[in-house]
Amino acid sequence: MTDRTSLPTPDEARRLLSDADSTGRQATAAASWPAVAVLLAFGSTLSLGTLALGLTEGRNYLVAMAGLLVWIGVIIAFQLAFLRSHKVGFGKRWVGYIVGLFGVYVVSMVVVAGSQGERVVATCLLAGALLVVSVGCALIEAREARR
Repeated sequence: MTDRTSLPTPDEARRLLSDADSTGRQATAAASWPAVAVLLAFGSTLSLGTLALGLTEGRNYLVAMAGLLVWIGVIIAFQLAFLRSHKVGFGKRWVGYIVGLFGVYVVSMVVVAGSQGERVVATCLLAGALLVVSVGCALIEAREARR
C-alpha cells in the first residue's frame, strides 16, 4: 500500500515536470555550443581552403591542401574530445548539417581540382556557398540552444 501523503498534488506535479523540462532544455542548450563552434570552424576552414586550392597551382596547391587537411584534423579532434558533451543537442541535426556541407564541398573540390588557379569566379562563389551553408547550420544550432 502506498501512503497518499507522500504523493505530490497535481500542482506540485506540474511544477516538478516544468522544472524537469527546464533542466533538460538547459542541458541540451549547453551541449549545443561546442557544435556551433565545430560548424563555424568547419565552414571557415572549408571555405578558405576552397579559396586557397582554387586560386593556386603546383607546389602552392599542395601546401594549401596540407594546411586544409591539418585544420580538418584539428577540428575533428576537437569534436571527438567534446563528443560526449554535445552529443545530446547535436545528434539529431548532425546528419543534415554534414549532408549540406558535404554536398557543396564535393562540388567545390571538383571545380578546384582542375582549376589551376583560373576558375576564380567559380572558386569564390563556391567558397561563399560553403560560408553560407556553415553559418546557416550554426545559426540553426544556436537557435536550438536558446530553446
